[in-house]
Amino acid sequence: MDVPAAPPNAVSPRTCVTLLGVAVAVRLALALGTDVYFDEAYYWQWARHLAWGYFDHPPLIAWWIAAVGIRPAALLCGAGTAAALWGLARDVHGSREAAWRAAALWSVLPVATMTGVLATPDAPLLLFWTLALWALWRERWVLAGLASGLALLSKYPAVLIALAFLVTAVRQRRLPAGAWVTALLGVLLFLPVVLWNAHREWVGFAFQLRHGLSGSGQLKFFAEFLGGQLALGGPVLLPLALVYAVRGPREQFLLRAATLIPLLFFGYAALRARGEANWPAAAYLTTCVGVAGMRPVWFRVAAFSGLAIVLVMSSHLLFPVVRLPRDIPLARTHGWDVLSALAEPGRLFPGAQAQRVAVVYAPNYQYASQAARYSGLPADTAGDVRKSQYDLWPEPPLAPGQDALYYAEGFKPPASLTSRFTSVEGPVELTSDFRGRRVHTFQVWWLRGAHPESSLSPRGPP
Repeated sequence: MDVPAAPPNAVSPRTCVTLLGVAVAVRLALALGTDVYFDEAYYWQWARHLAWGYFDHPPLIAWWIAAVGIRPAALLCGAGTAAALWGLARDVHGSREAAWRAAALWSVLPVATMTGVLATPDAPLLLFWTLALWALWRERWVLAGLASGLALLSKYPAVLIALAFLVTAVRQRRLPAGAWVTALLGVLLFLPVVLWNAHREWVGFAFQLRHGLSGSGQLKFFAEFLGGQLALGGPVLLPLALVYAVRGPREQFLLRAATLIPLLFFGYAALRARGEANWPAAAYLTTCVGVAGMRPVWFRVAAFSGLAIVLVMSSHLLFPVVRLPRDIPLARTHGWDVLSALAEPGRLFPGAQAQRVAVVYAPNYQYASQAARYSGLPADTAGDVRKSQYDLWPEPPLAPGQDALYYAEGFKPPASLTSRFTSVEGPVELTSDFRGRRVHTFQVWWLRGAHPESSLSPRGPP
């Protein structure tokens, strides 16, 4: 039987498979070749204290890390997201070739690489966001409810799926009866998170509203947000997302709404407060489905420009050549393993005994989490810093006469902490290098002999 010839300039399946293979290789190299990112260490701390909610986000990333580990959690979610996107694109376009194009394009985007390596709430959100849209597209209402509920258990912005569906229902003047089953299941799955917040003065909801929508707004914040979109999606995917959302096929209105609504919502948030580039990541999932149905040239431009950014950043994180005056990406992904020395304070301070050190304090939740991860000691925040889950957990026990350590980069131990001890020694430097680059110079203080009468919180004033 003759096989029909591919249309001129079509993207071959071999190209898509090659791109997917490169994406897998890059993710494995980054997962094995970098230290645990400090946000990952924070969520790992959550996984040691499983609950229905946390100060910053819903609980699913903590449960997932507890089940399979830090980097496996992200890698598995990333693989599942690509597979779910393949299925969604196949059903939308009625074509396996388009499905391979959508999955391949997504896999080589910088945002997909980041969320496929780092175990953050975005990793399960993107997986269940895609599964929810796929189920809604096929009108599998029970599956849509389960996937939507799990998306809400991943990150609060998953509620935008419901908004996209409602806008679509209004546009089509049709609300299927099964959609009520979807809504009921989603609400039931999310209800424990609501109850957890209700018993804690709505701390999680309040934090996210302040974090995303408070402030008077500055145009430079929006400019930063826009630059982040051009970096994480590649330089052409954001314009393609807007074109698809506004002028895409009418029958794909649900996917177009799921593209435009996150971009508009978080774009507005960036006008109010300093946003984060990853916030509208879900919009690019449906963009990839849309681009898979466009002219092949747009697929090639989007895929290879995104891949170029991925390869440049990955090579810098693994084999840095360019020297940057303030290399934040390298510092955040390397050099944290030296914190294992905190478990042996005698190496830093002659006379310090490991059994007397009860806790390691740090200036923020990221540093406290890295100390706990690499030293194995209890950790806590100290000073007037951004509130976090550490403010909800009980302070680590500190018996009279016990010692503690404080470490930081560019901070000194606050008076609210040092006043609890009889003496303070230090600092001594604890440095770390990566391939000949100095990535960290930590300062460590030895806090000796906790006062029995001290009642001040090391975290500073409430």
